[in-house]
Amino acid sequence: MPFSKESAFERLCEARRTQRLAHAYLLTGPPGSGKSWLADRIAADVLGCAPEGVMAHPDLHAVQPESKSRRIVIDQIRNLEHVIQRKPLLADGKVAIIHDADRMQPQAANAFLKTLEEPPPGSLILLLSTVPEAILETVLSRCVETALQPPTKRELRPEETAILQALEECLVGGRKSGPTAAFRLARALQDILSRIREKIAADYESVLRKETARYKQACEDSSWFEERTAQIKALVEAGALRERERVLQVVFDALGEALRAQHGVPVENPIIRALARKFPSESLLRGLDVLESLRRRLAFGVQESLAFESGFLEMMTIHEITRSPADRR
Repeated sequence: MPFSKESAFERLCEARRTQRLAHAYLLTGPPGSGKSWLADRIAADVLGCAPEGVMAHPDLHAVQPESKSRRIVIDQIRNLEHVIQRKPLLADGKVAIIHDADRMQPQAANAFLKTLEEPPPGSLILLLSTVPEAILETVLSRCVETALQPPTKRELRPEETAILQALEECLVGGRKSGPTAAFRLARALQDILSRIREKIAADYESVLRKETARYKQACEDSSWFEERTAQIKALVEAGALRERERVLQVVFDALGEALRAQHGVPVENPIIRALARKFPSESLLRGLDVLESLRRRLAFGVQESLAFESGFLEMMTIHEITRSPADRR
């Protein structure tokens, strides 16, 4: 039976208090059901930190699709297995979160079976998936599934609201279209990303300062500091890439919802309805294709600002071609 994310959290916390918490859980549910919300909070409960700072905790290790094919590859799983075998730095145990577990390559999933069956003592493994049917049966059998209910009405995160407002200002309400609108939107989204990156870096730097104060006098060997600094740098970069993907996904979802609105699906957000009125179906469809191309360019290492500007310029050029001559006047 699917649970609300709040009910699922209470059940997992109770299981932990009564020492019945399993070592591996599969959190499933449709987009917006709260899988990441639940994973962050149960991880924070296990590690003894605030949910807002759990991603910066040195004993939390997360994996998500990052390869050019947007799959979880075997090297990522082997690295995860390596780090969770180490002793925890601050907490009594470790937590591993695998986002989009259905995106694990078969080789990666098979390599993870032994760890799923016999994880290190004190470790908790959380797999998240929207499509659990795509996960190998051998993986499913080693996890306790917790299914979440679909969202009734999901509240937007502040950055999602900012992205939708940028779409409204640049694509719907802006007086100028074409290249000007494309460049404005690219800059607006990069400004949002910059603020997100600054917060990620600040959170991790705060964690590093606390760790330094704790271990500076207890450890004469400074190699741990160099290793941890390099790890923090890598975590900041991974977090920035993850948030960039989320920003693009918000734009992708907005265009998709606008397209569905044109086919009679009720949409509450007025910005989405405005996009549906302004852009013809051909523009929205091609816009979705452009966003996928933009993701591929970024995966191949194209400079972010250049990729954003060229991608949104292509999107607006398509709109200018597909709209009627009367609309252009």
